[in-house]
Amino acid sequence: MEYKFSHVGIPTTEEKEWDGFYEPGKIHYTEFDKDEFNVEYIKCDEDSPMPDMFKTMPHVAYLVDDIDEALKGKEILVETFSPGEGVRVAFIVHNGSPVEFMEVSK
Repeated sequence: MEYKFSHVGIPTTEEKEWDGFYEPGKIHYTEFDKDEFNVEYIKCDEDSPMPDMFKTMPHVAYLVDDIDEALKGKEILVETFSPGEGVRVAFIVHNGSPVEFMEVSK
């Protein structure tokens, strides 16, 4: 399995100029590909169903060719979901920290 660095996600409680909102997770986010250092900021609404680790700890994200294969044998933090067309995302726990896997359709 090859992992290609994508971005770093940083939770915040500050207001930003949000690029989007993922309604099912109640997550506000900035577009990491607009940032010079590939930083994504996320802010969850108070009633967000996302786990506390996601809401409070930074994560590193990797692009993978096959998200189902990448998740095999891993501790799942957030099950696979699609935040946008052609994108599948899931989070695992790796050594006590969240890690994101992203699969993007070509």
